[in-house]
Order: sequence, then C-alpha cells, then structure tokens
Amino acid sequence: MMTLGILAFVVALLISVMLHEAGHFVTAKLFGMKATQFFVGFGTTLWSRQKGETEYGVKAIPAGGFVKIIGMTPLEEISVEDAPRAFINKPGWQRFIVLVAGSTMHFIIALGLLFILLLSWPSVVHGASQVVKVEDCLSALADQPCPAGAAPAPAVGKFKPNDVITAVNGQPVAHGTEQLISLIGKAPQGPVTFTVQRAGSTINVLVTPAVVDGKAKVGLELSDAKDAKYLRVGFVGAVTGSFRAFGTLFVDSFKALGVVPHEIGQLISHPTAKRGGPGSSGAQVTSVVGVGRDAGQAFKAYGVSGGVETVIEIVASVNIFVGIFNLFPFLPLDGGHVAILGYEKIRNAWRRRRHLIPAGPVDLNKLMPFTYGVLAIIVAVSALILVADIANPVANQFNQ
Repeated sequence: MMTLGILAFVVALLISVMLHEAGHFVTAKLFGMKATQFFVGFGTTLWSRQKGETEYGVKAIPAGGFVKIIGMTPLEEISVEDAPRAFINKPGWQRFIVLVAGSTMHFIIALGLLFILLLSWPSVVHGASQVVKVEDCLSALADQPCPAGAAPAPAVGKFKPNDVITAVNGQPVAHGTEQLISLIGKAPQGPVTFTVQRAGSTINVLVTPAVVDGKAKVGLELSDAKDAKYLRVGFVGAVTGSFRAFGTLFVDSFKALGVVPHEIGQLISHPTAKRGGPGSSGAQVTSVVGVGRDAGQAFKAYGVSGGVETVIEIVASVNIFVGIFNLFPFLPLDGGHVAILGYEKIRNAWRRRRHLIPAGPVDLNKLMPFTYGVLAIIVAVSALILVADIANPVANQFNQ
C-alpha cells in the first residue's frame, strides 16, 4: 500500500513537470516563437520523437524538464531565418507571458486538484469533535511510551475518551476536528476553556496548551463526533472552496519559504535532532523524497480512498510552493528572467523620457557568476535536505 502512495505521488509530480513545461511551450507557440525541444528530465535521452520542428522526449534524471525556445537569451546565436521567431525579438508582454506560464500552470494544477478534492470527497458540514484518546505526554510518537521524566500532556486528567468538544472559548465547534484544531491554534496564550459533553452533561474544561514546533497542542487524539454530518459541497461550493483553500495554501507556502533559511541552519547545526512528531527539535523542511514518503504513509494509514485524498492535498501544496519559488527574481529561475525583462523595460522607458535610443539587452555574461552561485546554492541545499530525509527522516505524521 505504501508503494502505491509513493508511485501515485511520483506520477503526479511528473505530470506537474510536464504541464509546467507545456505552459512555456504552448504560449511560445501561440506567439509564433520557435520551440525545438520539449523534454521531461535531464541527462541522457531515454526516448525522443521528432514531430515537425520540435523534438519531444524523456531524459534519464526525472528532476525537472525544459523547453528549448530559440533566442531565449541574447547570448545565443540566431540564424537569419529564425530571427523573426526568436524569443528575444518578440514584444515584452509576450515574453512575460511565456516566462510566467510555467508557474501559472502550477497554480492552475493546484486549483484543479483542490476543486476535485472538494467535489469528490464529503466535508463535515455540521458536527463537533470527539476525544479518541488522551496522550500521556507530548514527547512521544503515537503508540510509543513517554520518555523518562517527560512532562504529562496538558489534557491528562482533564479529558476522557468519548468526550465531545462543542466549543473553544465560547466559539462553537460546528465543522469537526479540523475546525477544532484551528480554534486551538488561534486561541490566545494562556488557559483555554473547552465546552465538553460528557455522559449526558455539559461541563467546562480549562486547559493551558503547550507550544510544540510553534503549534498549540493539548495532547488529544481526535475524530469527528459520531453524529457529524457529511455532505458534498456541489459544483459551486467546490469552486468557491477551492479558491479559499488555494489562498490559504498560498499564504502558508510563502511563510514556509520564509523559514527555509532557519530550517537549513537547524539541519546543519543539529543534524541528528528528531525531526517531526511531538517533542521534536530538528528541522521540518523536507525534500521530494520526504514528501513521497508522506504520500506512501498516507496510503498505508488511511487506505486507498483516504490516501488519494491526502496525496491530492500534498500535490496541490507542492505545486503552489514550486510555483511561488520559481518566480523568485534570481537566475536561473523563471522569475530571474522576468526581473531582467522588467529592468530592461524600465530602463528603456527612462531613456525615452530623456530622448535617448533604447539600450540593448542586459549583458548576461556579467550575471553568469551570480547565476552559477544561485544554482550552486539550490543544488547544495537540495542535496542537504535529501541526505537528511534518507539518514534522519521526518517522523511519520500519519502514524495511527
């Protein structure tokens, strides 16, 4: 089952890469640019086929892909017959669309996946959250004993199995466990009042959550209450819900990118620290290997239906993350080319105001040391995270 989850994630990732490159390719063709190659992967060519002026193929290393568009940079020699169709000779707005088309495809993929998720799987429309188990402490993985001397979880002695939590600080829990977790996380620091139904009575339980990895936790294993009602949201609900979920994931991805430098520092300074799970102190950042492992663990924990649902969420999140990262204004990322295009347009507008002739393209030779430096950092960081995911993987978050 775990292998099935990993395979599903890998296939989804390869499709995402193909669609990213298809974004560049289709828009380039739309504007009459000449694209001579469309490949998935890098390295040795495993398979290719010539169709018209374009060679389509697959290479040995499935770590991305590329589209070869004539005249992508002023460093390239362009034949006289190809000059009218060269990227560099097309209007700026067309070049901008081609450059951002890859990230746009990632965002479209994420929106489409979120739409499918909301349309195909039922959501809790009414219902509280129920306590399945009260954890002994927060410093042990599921179904494992607490370490010696570990402090008891805040919920110990205050909650009991089968307690139904109906409100947090007076705010009703009407949409299941996911809403309850969100309410706990948003509660101000200090004691939190839980309204609980227990053995036919309603009581208030006062608990001060502990902060673990920046998240407020009380030490409860939860599930939606037995009388929770599930419904499919329908087409309109799926459309509006997918945009809301996309916005949330977009903000979360931006925040995640902001903490990557700190996470890398954690990997370097504390390479053997426990990563993930209660009581962890190590870096949470993960590579495609770690995300693939998460997909496999989701299939193992939740079965095919729940696994597919979780993989869709994972793939949507990954596409948003990659789409944002790819627009960072550094070569060799697409965002770097967009930044250069913007600089050229602003510079030439400034020159026109002073009745000067437009300047030529930016001299990329001067930027090559910086480009190689950015590429080296990306490769080094990717390799570091990959090694960490193999030698000291993030704990199984789907452990039951």
